[in-house]
Amino acid sequence: MIVDGGTEAAVVEAVESSAETAGPVASSGPLPSATLEYVHATSPRYPLAELRGGVQGTVILRVLVDVDGKPASVTVETSSGNRNLDRAALQHVLKTWRFKPAMQNGQVVQAYGLVPIAFNLQ
Repeated sequence: MIVDGGTEAAVVEAVESSAETAGPVASSGPLPSATLEYVHATSPRYPLAELRGGVQGTVILRVLVDVDGKPASVTVETSSGNRNLDRAALQHVLKTWRFKPAMQNGQVVQAYGLVPIAFNLQ
């Protein structure tokens, strides 16, 4: 998703969050891609020093969305090249974004998503 009004969807992979009825089963890692929808995804504030300095960039975040739709963890997958832009995006997504939880076989599951956030001065 490009936060300046774009409509790009997050790229996600579902992760199994419940055991099979036959008993505990070791996790086989990420399941095939699932569709993840944004419920609340606002733009982060542009860091003042970067705004004044004309710094732009796009950070790609890896977000683990929990079964309740809240980000459980957020890490920088690809840096914008500026630590303050990366930090602003990461903290904003972790604190304020909400997603529609991913579904796998009728069950709500955790899902990883790659979320691009662009800081543009246009």
